Amino acid sequence: MTFCNESGSETQALEPDARRRGVVAALRAKDGTEYSLAPQPQRWLVGSGANCDLVLADPYVSATHCIVERRIGGGLLVRDRRSRNGTLIDGNAVECAELPVGARLALGRTTLVAVGAPEVRTTGALGALHGRDPVFRATVDQAIKAAQADCNVLIVGETGTGKDLLARAIHEASRRAPAPFVAVNCGGIPRELIGSELFGHEKGAFTGAHADRDGYFVEANAGTLFLDEIGELPLEHQPHLLRVLETRRVRRIGGASERGVDVRIIAATNRLEHLGTDASKLRLDLYHRLATVVLALPPLRERMGDLSDLVQGMLAELAPEHGHKVLSDAAWKALAENRWAGNVRELRHAVVRAVALGGDHLEPEHFFPELRLAWSPALDGQPDAEPLVPYERVLRGAMERAIAAHGSIRAAAGHLGMPKSTFADRAQRWGLLPRDRPRPAQPQPRVRSVK
Repeated sequence: MTFCNESGSETQALEPDARRRGVVAALRAKDGTEYSLAPQPQRWLVGSGANCDLVLADPYVSATHCIVERRIGGGLLVRDRRSRNGTLIDGNAVECAELPVGARLALGRTTLVAVGAPEVRTTGALGALHGRDPVFRATVDQAIKAAQADCNVLIVGETGTGKDLLARAIHEASRRAPAPFVAVNCGGIPRELIGSELFGHEKGAFTGAHADRDGYFVEANAGTLFLDEIGELPLEHQPHLLRVLETRRVRRIGGASERGVDVRIIAATNRLEHLGTDASKLRLDLYHRLATVVLALPPLRERMGDLSDLVQGMLAELAPEHGHKVLSDAAWKALAENRWAGNVRELRHAVVRAVALGGDHLEPEHFFPELRLAWSPALDGQPDAEPLVPYERVLRGAMERAIAAHGSIRAAAGHLGMPKSTFADRAQRWGLLPRDRPRPAQPQPRVRSVK
């Protein structure tokens, strides 16, 4: 894909009401040509090099000039890649910033306008929180109430339960909704760059600091800063974060003055052990500063009544691209019996995988490819074997393989996430257990001779 060169002249102006909140659906060149950006989370390399996803025919653009990243929720983020002439949004040089609808993205002498699709109504985060489980709905209701109070919120829950989605729902329901929502994965920042990423740095403050940079606190000014996986923040950096939360003022690394910020803090952690005590990986004083309101998201295994709503919602999202899909009874049974250690995130991956691998009718092996590998057609030819439905056939193969690999019923059942009694009953019924098990050798008593 090649963009037109905007040498010297400015992009056409948008109508006064064209700048609005929404999802950027395309970038518009001066001649009116629009280049669409896919709505699902992904990233594009932008530059003049042939290896880029979006190639700009502009000699003033670096080979790899910037990255345009679609985030969960639809927002578009632009990250400069140490370009020669910088990356500008509405005339301001940026290293990492959100690109809203109506903004001008200038790279070299090329200017592109971020446009949205007014006819497309996007579902907010609140609408994406599927489920009717009473505990889950109570947590969502508390989140919406907390959104009106503008207080700090701590969301706790296992990995994949939807903490990021709940944080965005709080932001969208608050008075800060028109301002930025900046999400930071505290566990993904290199230890030596944490201060710079959160608070910013002055030019020359350290090796590689080639220009002044605002940190995430300043980027989120007037909006919401979501500190995901706050429990992964090293203990030595937590006092600095605590001070900013108390004073609402930040000082850049290498800077001499402080700057006031108006941000709402939402934090999340899956580090549930000893949370709120001195034994936790999250400092007790920082915990109390963040935990004005604590919201606990239940794991998927505790709200399996929502499984149908979740799966149908995911299939509906994928339907425009992949068409309508129907699950067999065996597939529903396989989904219901899985432990889902990765919670809703793992379920989403399984649904996406099944839609990609299966046809119009989805079977268990489309969701769980390991069952397809475990099944052997020879199992159907065993004499005196009872007829098996497809789900039982693939499950039998998986159980036989688990017994061979782990040796004991307890270990094999644990590997497959099945209750030991259920595993033993099925293994006995399907003839997977040896009739005569060798008994373990008993240790012989030691006899001491007496002289």
